[in-house]
Amino acid sequence: MKFRFNICLGVGVLFFCLLTMGVHARDPEKIFVASEKPFGTFPLGEKIKFKVTYAGITVGEAESWVKEIVRINGRDAYHIEINIRSKFVLDWIYKVRDTHHSYVDVEKLHSLRYEKVLHEGRYWTDEVMEYDPSKNVGRFFSKKDNSRKEMLIPKNVQDQISCGYYYRTLDVKPGTKAVIPVNADEKNWDLEVLAHNVAEMKIDGMGIFQALEVEPIIMFEGFFVRRGKVRGWMSMDERRIPLKLKVKVPVLGDVTATIVDYQP
Repeated sequence: MKFRFNICLGVGVLFFCLLTMGVHARDPEKIFVASEKPFGTFPLGEKIKFKVTYAGITVGEAESWVKEIVRINGRDAYHIEINIRSKFVLDWIYKVRDTHHSYVDVEKLHSLRYEKVLHEGRYWTDEVMEYDPSKNVGRFFSKKDNSRKEMLIPKNVQDQISCGYYYRTLDVKPGTKAVIPVNADEKNWDLEVLAHNVAEMKIDGMGIFQALEVEPIIMFEGFFVRRGKVRGWMSMDERRIPLKLKVKVPVLGDVTATIVDYQP
């Protein structure tokens, strides 16, 4: 069974967009109140670190970073980098060393390019997907076998990393559903994200948040496991920070990613 320790949140769908509020997020006594609307943009320099646990044991870590603005095909793009690493306790069974790069149009907030380099156990791949929104065409290239493929893509397409950041810019409320067009696994998908209830959540070393529970209906790889049951929680202050992601893996049970550090 292949684990996909890829926190996109994303939430794919939970790695989401925010700006600094000028506070010390690591102050355990800090209370973050809910805000009516998110900032609605991507925060340059934002770095979020997560620990990945199974059966109470930390088995991996992930870091998401809005690194810089670069030019992609004549457009300004946010460069988002995500690194996922298994810990020694898991390395001898299933070593994970994954890196993802997503390039998102600064103005329109859709994906322009997606790259992934995965090393998971004996499996590895190195792939690039270029998106041409003017022609609604995606161009896939595998560095592993030099294969190429061209396909039609929907308008305002997201990749499996950018979809989570994009979700963070949306004005979501409990009881609502967002549908996001995503290109992944060389196919097009409609990613549905259901918003449930808001409840208080305390994160050790971070503070107390009003947290919205979200449920992405994922049909593609990239969030821990293929078609795993996923639940996520994000803060309801203006930043919409991804706080926790829980995935129910067949046979094994719950695997959880929890925020441990946030740098505006």
